[in-house]
Amino acid sequence: MTLAATLLLVAASARAQDNRPAGTPANKEDSGCVQSQSYLDWQPHSAMPGEPDELRVIRCGGSYVDPLAGVDTSVDPSQSDIVASATQTELQGDTVRLSGDVEVQQGYRHLRADEAEFDRDTQWGSLHGNVELREPGLLIRGATGTINTDTGEAHLTASQFVFHDLHIHGGSDLINRRSDDVIELDDAYYSYCPPMSNQWMLRAKNIELNFDTGTGTAHDVKIEMGGVPFLYTPYMQFPLDDKRKSGFLWPEIGTDSSGGADVAMPYYFNLAPNYDATLTPRYIANRGLLTELETRYTAANTGYWQLGGAWISGDDEYQDEYPDEDGDRWLTAVDQQGLFAQRWRTNIDYTNVSDDFYFGDLGTTSLEITQSTHLAQRGQVNYLGDDWLAELRVEEFKTIARDITTDAYRKLPQLSLQRTAIAQDFSPNLLLSSDYTYFDHNTELTGHRLYNSVGASYPMNWIWGYLKPVAKYRQINYDLDDPVFFDNSLDDTPDVGAPLFNLDGGLYFERDTQWGLQTLEPRLYYLWADFEDQNGLPDFDTSQLTFAYSQLFRETRFSGKDRLDDANQLSVGITSRIIDTDSGREKMSASIGQIYYFDDREVNVGNSDSSDFEGSSAIALEFNLSPGEALEMRSSWLWNTDENELDQTYVQMGYRGDHQLIYNLGYSYRRYHGDDPDQSDISQVDFSTYLPVNEEWSLFLRSLYDLEESERINDMAGIEYNNCCWRVRLVYQRYLDQRRGVDINSLVEYEHATYLEFQLKGLGGVGTRVSSMLEEFIRGYQDSDK
Repeated sequence: MTLAATLLLVAASARAQDNRPAGTPANKEDSGCVQSQSYLDWQPHSAMPGEPDELRVIRCGGSYVDPLAGVDTSVDPSQSDIVASATQTELQGDTVRLSGDVEVQQGYRHLRADEAEFDRDTQWGSLHGNVELREPGLLIRGATGTINTDTGEAHLTASQFVFHDLHIHGGSDLINRRSDDVIELDDAYYSYCPPMSNQWMLRAKNIELNFDTGTGTAHDVKIEMGGVPFLYTPYMQFPLDDKRKSGFLWPEIGTDSSGGADVAMPYYFNLAPNYDATLTPRYIANRGLLTELETRYTAANTGYWQLGGAWISGDDEYQDEYPDEDGDRWLTAVDQQGLFAQRWRTNIDYTNVSDDFYFGDLGTTSLEITQSTHLAQRGQVNYLGDDWLAELRVEEFKTIARDITTDAYRKLPQLSLQRTAIAQDFSPNLLLSSDYTYFDHNTELTGHRLYNSVGASYPMNWIWGYLKPVAKYRQINYDLDDPVFFDNSLDDTPDVGAPLFNLDGGLYFERDTQWGLQTLEPRLYYLWADFEDQNGLPDFDTSQLTFAYSQLFRETRFSGKDRLDDANQLSVGITSRIIDTDSGREKMSASIGQIYYFDDREVNVGNSDSSDFEGSSAIALEFNLSPGEALEMRSSWLWNTDENELDQTYVQMGYRGDHQLIYNLGYSYRRYHGDDPDQSDISQVDFSTYLPVNEEWSLFLRSLYDLEESERINDMAGIEYNNCCWRVRLVYQRYLDQRRGVDINSLVEYEHATYLEFQLKGLGGVGTRVSSMLEEFIRGYQDSDK
């Protein structure tokens, strides 16, 4: 049916079948035509049904409500019939004229005007007076307009628009909606704010909104706040959605006590769907120009790559402190992860810096790097077989802490093989593990180590309990490089081997209570390992594990593979849990246990002759509480029964409320058992909070306090203003830079830093430094731009 025929038939039938007054559209509910809405579909919070609790709605005082939300958009409007109504209709040749409350629907596209004309040959229509074009997620209003009902191309004058889902609106002398759905605006304005409260506004000679690429482009741009211009740029790109696009990110502004003013201006390059880059020039007043570059790349045949680097030439502040240094400082970082054919897994984690003080002095803004006293430099390849896991690794750690004087050994390389087949109940299960490593070092003993372990288990599981015996034999063989140079009593090829047996068993009891399902889980773990003299064996990567409740049920008390435990001991533990029967969530768990030693433990790291004559371990306790989604507590204790003193404790409590409310309180204590007068007990309190004062203002605070030294180690405080349109955050940090001292008593000066971040919502994201700081220091915090 032709356009003109359709319009006429619908209009004529509407008048013939309806005796309503002229000017009332016919059969609106059946046709789907949209009734008049409030200004740009804005609904104030007070008029919305119920009590919307979305934070953005509360901050904005309302929201755009799309009356076509949920309408089927699978059929192109050009493929749909046209339904129209008007007070009067007239046909002259190929032209249909409609006047008086004109409403036209073509699929999900809706038109309204006081008057309209449509040409059936060209498919073009002209609209006059109170023109409205509406589609799901889009409303455009203007004084006059034209539209092509076949392509959707439209032109409206003196117009305003809103994109409901994007929460943006604006206006223009002329709006062109192209056939590819790109919207062009001439002499336009654009804002994320509520339509009657434009706290910020972007004005431009022309704006192009491309929803396929998710990018807005503007020329001759002026940004106003409160009607006052504060930024001009001849060209600007900004995001319309969460798709990646090139352009400047918001600058980061800060200052610290050593570097002075610090200004960073990141620029993001969206180079291709699978790779991008961020270039960040930073000007640090007392140091000079620092440049950071981070690139990301992903491909099926190479995996994910992230390459980062930074460079500053002639750091004046650093040269003043260390005159022998040239002041050129740099950072290099590589992160790679790959999975190929669901079998091969690769990983590279490499970070290096020019000097020990790089992170303390300069930090990073755009680079995603975990700061640590030991920088990992490793590469590895894993093969995931059906029953086997093989791994090849090279590894080194760069130490950047001045209180650690010995570098860790390099593993060049390490090759390991482990049988990972799933054990079957009431069937023998083969246990096999092998590890070869060459340990390299600049100043210490080097050599090869081969560790092998072979054995079997026989797991038995019932609904009421389990029993699992394990027997194995462990062997270590060395081939050392010139050991006489370090100790003339050392052998070139020392070796040691010893058998091990353990028996792990437990029971399950449960009952229903008013709080949920309660369990009682007693557990016994017997461990026997033969003693072998291990004097003369090197110590490449082995240390004593920190004792905790989980250590009760391990078959070794060492990390690394340079020592074979001797043991004759029984671990006794019991755990009780309360589980929510509806969700399966664990609301509470409590565990207590102890190890009873039947023989002295004679194998130790270092001097193997120093035996441990304790008859039992400390009593280990763990208590975790999570009665609801908001409150959580995690804690552990070690009680020394020989001295009737607390050896160690850790308590962490957290509360998560509405609108990102967070409270964290932690306490940690560790008693020092050595004879070094410069060392003491560690007793610290850590408090942090993110506190919304109201819908727009928030405070955040973190303080780490050392009770033994009566010193605040790290303080952070800040304030955030976050309304519907924009956000600003100011953060102050005061901290002790422990990289420049061995202990807290040698640090007499604090470092100070202040950072400022600013964001106009709808024009891109915030910087990373403050967000990263909050996520690091306030447990549970997640950044959001709402």
